[in-house]
Amino acid sequence: MVENLRSQTSYGVIQGNHFTLPLSDMFHPFLKALDLVTLRELAKRVNVIPVIAKSDTTCKDELIRFKNKIISELRSHKIEIYQFPTDDETVVASLGRFFFIEKHHYKNAILQVAKTNAEMNSAVPFAVVGSCDFVKKENGMRVRARRYPWGIVEVENEQHCDFVKLREALIRTNVDALRERTHNVLYENYRRDRLRGMHMGDGDTGPKMVEKFNLVSIKCIRSRYLPNSLSFLLNVRSREVEDRAAQELRRLDLEIRALQDERTRLLAKAAKKLRR
Repeated sequence: MVENLRSQTSYGVIQGNHFTLPLSDMFHPFLKALDLVTLRELAKRVNVIPVIAKSDTTCKDELIRFKNKIISELRSHKIEIYQFPTDDETVVASLGRFFFIEKHHYKNAILQVAKTNAEMNSAVPFAVVGSCDFVKKENGMRVRARRYPWGIVEVENEQHCDFVKLREALIRTNVDALRERTHNVLYENYRRDRLRGMHMGDGDTGPKMVEKFNLVSIKCIRSRYLPNSLSFLLNVRSREVEDRAAQELRRLDLEIRALQDERTRLLAKAAKKLRR
């Protein structure tokens, strides 16, 4: 479930269920003010993991300088990016889905994940290369890569880019850690801010909170359905008026016909008397 959200900034945003990947590239070697504001707001709601796209358009030394510049700008503006966990407690949470690991291997798994995450933290922002094409190498192996006159850049070669590290971090190693932080930190901060906006605290439960919640629900329902209800009532009222007017016209028409018949009858009776 990945949605591509392109904005009017110098980077794109790829958003997943529990993370956002702001994409910068070598053609925009700095962060604009709008970028910084957007990232600061995103960091309050989702785990932000910066990524450098089109990293094959520069040399390794320039790429390292660009990475350091991006991290320096983010830190100087106090924008929080996601740090892959290296402490034992959080790593254990990230291993929660691997419940089948035997006890004597569990400690080794924790150490391995912590080491891997430390390497990933040092690689942030991830420099990636994308390609939909498969290229045949000299040994006959087909790999996903970009072909240039001087050679090829392999997408899944860690010596060429950080795509494998990024995939490992998001899909294999830290899925549960990302989910835990989303639920326990980001959502709780959002919930606390919403409660403060309603002038309530975390412990303000009971009838008053239920009453306020009901009032808010009623307002939302009214704002959503009241215009349609008023339109429906006006249509019903208009039909009732039209029906009554039609009935009144039919009644008057019948009375007029009855009077005309009575007049005709009286005239005929008078004419008959005159002939006598």
